[in-house]
Amino acid sequence: MAGVAEVIVLVGGRQAVGMNQRSLTAVTCFNPQNSKWYPLASLPFYDREFFSVVSAGDNIYLSGGTESGVMVADVWCYMSLLDSWNLVSRMTVSRCRHSSLVNDGKLYSIGGVGAAGNLDHVERYDTITNQWETVSPLPRAVHSAAVSVCGGKIYVFGGVNDAGRSAGVLQSYVPQNNSWSFIESPMIDNKYAPAVSLNGFIFILGGAYARATTIYDPDKGNIKAGPNMNHSRQFCSAAILDGKIYATGGIVSSEGPALGNMETFDPSTNAWTLVQNLPCPLFRHGCVVIKKYIQSGGIDEKMRLCMVCKDQTPGDGMERESKGRRCQSCSPPAR
Repeated sequence: MAGVAEVIVLVGGRQAVGMNQRSLTAVTCFNPQNSKWYPLASLPFYDREFFSVVSAGDNIYLSGGTESGVMVADVWCYMSLLDSWNLVSRMTVSRCRHSSLVNDGKLYSIGGVGAAGNLDHVERYDTITNQWETVSPLPRAVHSAAVSVCGGKIYVFGGVNDAGRSAGVLQSYVPQNNSWSFIESPMIDNKYAPAVSLNGFIFILGGAYARATTIYDPDKGNIKAGPNMNHSRQFCSAAILDGKIYATGGIVSSEGPALGNMETFDPSTNAWTLVQNLPCPLFRHGCVVIKKYIQSGGIDEKMRLCMVCKDQTPGDGMERESKGRRCQSCSPPAR
C-alpha cells in the first residue's frame, strides 16, 4: 500500500571489479515494512565514483568524487518530496575518497584525496544558507576514513595515510571550539569501511576485506572487537533503521566478487543476521535512511531496472525488449 515509510536508500556504486566496469546511476530504496525495493530518480550523471553520500532531514547529499577520472567539487541534493536531483553550492575543494557526515544540520566534508594527494582540509555546508565554510584541518591527512557523530562530537577513524597504509589514528573534532585532537591505536586498522553510531557507541564495519566489527565507547575511550559479520565486506556502506545496523554490499577481496545482500546487527541479540538481497551486487555505493512517500508496487512490478546491468537511466531511457527492459547501453544496435 502507498504511504510514508522510513526507507534505506542505495545510491550509485559498482556491480563488479574491473577496469571495464562502469559506475551505476541507479538509486533504489528498500521498505522494511513489506521487504520490497523501489526505484527512485537516477543520478543525473555517468561514470561518477569515489563520491560521498549522507542524508540531512529527508534529503540526500552526494558530494565530490571523480568523473571520467577527473576530481570534482560538485554537490547534488536529492529532494525526497520531488524525487529529483539538483545542484547546490560546490565545495571549496575538489576531492574524492573523502568522508562526510551531518552534525547539527550541517554537512561536513572531511579529508579525501585532492589534486596534490591526501587532504587534511575540512569544510562544512549549511543546508539553509547554501554556503560552505572551511573549519580547522585534520591533524593527520587521510582518505577513505570511517566517520560518525556521537554526543555532538565528530570522530574520524583510521583511513589511508600519505604512505598508502592504514592510518591507525582516531581523530576527534569539537564543533563548539573548532578544535581537533587525536590518539594512535593498533585497534584502529580500518580503511574503506563505514561507521555508524547506535546507543552511544560507534561501530566500524569491515574494511580490509574483513568480517570484523570494531566498537568504540566515546564515554570511556575504549575500543573493542564486536561480533563478526556473516561476510567480509570492503567498500560496503551502512545505515541505522529501527534501532538496527544495516550493512549493505561490499566486496570480499580485491578481485571480488561484489556482494548482493545486506545483513543487520541487532543490539538486543548482539548478532548479525542476513536479511535481504539487494537489487544487484554492489560496492562503493552510498547508503542512507530517509522518510519517503512510497507508492504500491516495487521494482519487480515496475521493471525499471535494466535486465542486463540492473542499472537505471534518467527519465524514460529504458528500451522494452521481448524479455524485459534494457538500458540504452545494454540495448542491441538497431538493425
